[in-house]
Amino acid sequence: MQQAARVSDMTAFFYLGAMVEYDYTKKIFTNPSKEETQNYITGRFG
Repeated sequence: MQQAARVSDMTAFFYLGAMVEYDYTKKIFTNPSKEETQNYITGRFG
């Protein structure tokens, strides 16, 4: 995830084959819109 945060402009988060969220990388890693993304980024699951 750290490399993705450094080198990408846009990021998509997929869970169980479905796209949960797609947005600017900075937003995904600092203030995601979806609870599932937040849980993954913070290590609550995955």
